[in-house]
Amino acid sequence: HHLGGETLPTALACVNPNRQDENGELGHLCAASVTFLMLVEANRQLRAAEATGPDLMALLDLVALATVADVAPLIGVNRALVRQGLKVMARRERPGIVALADAARMNRAPDTYALGFLLGPRVNAGGRIGKADMGARLLATANPQEARDLAQVLDTLNTERRDIETAVRDAALAQATARGLDGPLVWAAGEGWHPGV
Repeated sequence: HHLGGETLPTALACVNPNRQDENGELGHLCAASVTFLMLVEANRQLRAAEATGPDLMALLDLVALATVADVAPLIGVNRALVRQGLKVMARRERPGIVALADAARMNRAPDTYALGFLLGPRVNAGGRIGKADMGARLLATANPQEARDLAQVLDTLNTERRDIETAVRDAALAQATARGLDGPLVWAAGEGWHPGV
């Protein structure tokens, strides 16, 4: 969903539905969806060459989580990918997502609310205030114990992120209120405010 520049990099292929020479019909896709669709085409090419590719349907839970967490609009291809991804996620086959859902005390079938407000923020918490690779490690691991350990750390970091966010928001609101809220622009800045929130 990031706009491409006027000059394309020197490469065999540059896959970006937001290139300036594209029509924009798929510009709302997040990177995971673009990658997934590229893999679908690669699989099609493999089948044409009588080779076998990976089971891409098993990846749709990750595509759904990324699409919703990235706040991509749920229209067209996005809606279809998320709908199928929720079905894959409901099977609870990916240890990282199972552990994350358990850490979030998610006791119902996954839906877009759960992806956007329960799972997504926890996956992203590592990048906000911890180590950025934690979410990727959680989603990639096949080891249930490692998944539980990572999910617990991410859950704790998410709680910490919420507390930091609340403190920064309250301080910003106090500053803005002191300056007056009736102007065309309201701003606030603070020494030591965490850049991740």
